[in-house]
Amino acid sequence: MADVKLGRYRVIPYTVRWAGRVTPFEWSGMKGNKVDIKTVPEELVQYLEMNTTCFKDGELKIIEDTEETKEIVDNLSDKKEYIANTLSREDSIKLLNGNYKKLESQLKTMNKDSVANMVDIAKEIKLDSATKQKILADALGVPVDIAFEEN
Repeated sequence: MADVKLGRYRVIPYTVRWAGRVTPFEWSGMKGNKVDIKTVPEELVQYLEMNTTCFKDGELKIIEDTEETKEIVDNLSDKKEYIANTLSREDSIKLLNGNYKKLESQLKTMNKDSVANMVDIAKEIKLDSATKQKILADALGVPVDIAFEEN
């Protein structure tokens, strides 16, 4: 079995404790364009796929840099949710700067954490479209002024 690279495309850190290892795997949150990528055993990926929702929820993304990793992604049980919830920063920015109907459609397929991550990216890039801000806030289920308040 080969090693697999897993990346964290969210701003909040993520930790995996696994019986096959004494120390946990820890991913720091994404900072700007910098994604924290760790190389893990394929057995861990299989364990995570069978026992957690981290791929379906977009907590970790499999870096498809080999035929084996592409096959792993193709065989994920929740592949549709995985794809919807693991947008890269570049894909998120492209979506935010694109057509508002496409943004609205994509947000309907995403979970709340992924939508919240999209709002964080929108704030970072200073998205000034009131329509798109409203679409994002509605997807989160909060008023625009709450979703886009300055921290």
